[in-house]
Amino acid sequence: MNTGTTEEYSIVMRLPEMYLIRAEARARQGFLTGATDDLDVIRNLAGLPNTTAVTQQEILDAILRERRVEFFTEGGHRFFDLKRAGQLDTVLTPVKPGWNAYEALFPLPQNELLLNPNMLPQNPGY
Repeated sequence: MNTGTTEEYSIVMRLPEMYLIRAEARARQGFLTGATDDLDVIRNLAGLPNTTAVTQQEILDAILRERRVEFFTEGGHRFFDLKRAGQLDTVLTPVKPGWNAYEALFPLPQNELLLNPNMLPQNPGY
């Protein structure tokens, strides 16, 4: 029954996402101590010990793993994380039957292509 009022609030971004975004940015900039500090905040909230990652690549991999667990089934995070990390084909090919590399790009809307021929060609595979 519709009462006209609602007490439900949509969650767009959670605090762990902000910490993990900053951790990744810091790691990519070479500020590894700050990156591990941000990562450890999220790990400690979950009752986990601090990360043992030390090198830039280890820290980036640890952040990606943490994002996989923290945002399980939330809003397509994993797809975009893998895309950003350049790991879509590596991860999805063995586990997703029918995965094609061209699916990393979305198709351009046909009506937009008709309105603006400068957008041609369509992304490969579509």
